[in-house]
Amino acid sequence: MPDDRLSVLHLIEAPSWTGAMSQTFELVAGLKKRGHTVALACTPGSILFERAEAAGVDVVGMEMRSELNPVTIAKLSHMVRTRGAQIVHAHRAHAHSLGLLTAAATGRPFVVSRRVSFKPKDNAGSRLKYTSGRVARIVAVSEGVKDVLVEYGVPEERVTVIYSGSDPARYTAACDRMELRRELGLGEDVVLVGKVANFYHGWKGHDIFLGAAAEIVKTRPDVRFVLAGHRTDEEKMRALIESFGLEGSVHALGYRTDVPTILAALDVSVNSPRAGEGLSGAVRESLAVGRPVVATDVGGNRELVRDGETGLLVPSEDPAALAAAIERFLADPEFAGRLASTGARFVRENLTIDRMVEEHVKLYREILAARR
Repeated sequence: MPDDRLSVLHLIEAPSWTGAMSQTFELVAGLKKRGHTVALACTPGSILFERAEAAGVDVVGMEMRSELNPVTIAKLSHMVRTRGAQIVHAHRAHAHSLGLLTAAATGRPFVVSRRVSFKPKDNAGSRLKYTSGRVARIVAVSEGVKDVLVEYGVPEERVTVIYSGSDPARYTAACDRMELRRELGLGEDVVLVGKVANFYHGWKGHDIFLGAAAEIVKTRPDVRFVLAGHRTDEEKMRALIESFGLEGSVHALGYRTDVPTILAALDVSVNSPRAGEGLSGAVRESLAVGRPVVATDVGGNRELVRDGETGLLVPSEDPAALAAAIERFLADPEFAGRLASTGARFVRENLTIDRMVEEHVKLYREILAARR
């Protein structure tokens, strides 16, 4: 293999399509496009498996529900050897454990990505996973994630921040602002505020968003709200909407693949987690499509939403503050447009997929050079 080409084995458990799956796909596809040898082990039959296969990636279906399965480790080790992989790179928790053991068995350097700002569990197994000398580098998707890892005990020099990326062409292409509105039976003049999240979970702060919505409709009953993401159309969410008295004001869309179209329809995009956010894909994509963004000050959000410059940042768990920030945008469209324009430029200049892939290539080369 020529010296300038890399060979990397990526592994991830992929039960559903999330930001981690999307970024893993973009990374392996980007490496392949650049002429590097890349193999991917992931959940068979998953969306990631199907998309990678369609893109011509060398993908192998492998269950990773157990973190210590010796059969899976043997299969992964076989993949390393038969494909001449120089580096093993894992992208989620179970893959982290399996990858660490695979790298140890094959003598390859090990890289793991960390995409959430939760503190890792405080037990012997987790501490081994994150602080083991076998981990050549942890890729943190934001400085916020890096800070949590360093506080946990990971040596700072072992953590590299590489921001997740978006494809500017996908989000700056002319999206029909009316497509979703027509689907929902809403006119162009209806004010639409939305929260896009990859799934419904307590830490994602859907209740905080709905609490803000309940404040807004007291004086602006004309405003409509949108929720999109896995399980946002299920009974539990419907009950939550009813508990805030928002029946008829909220459109719960469930899982969608047309995120740019949804974002294009919004007047304000909201990200309201109470914890855990690494580098929000919903925020990054909202900025990319030129939407005004309000976000809670959690994890890496402040690295995307620079308050008063690329969006508005509010304290977490404060629906009243969130409502006030949304209303500020609605009351001053010129201000909202100015921040949205700055945010779109920030993404184009700093948060592209090309840049994300190239920074991984640089990291891999650095790790391999240090072993020579």
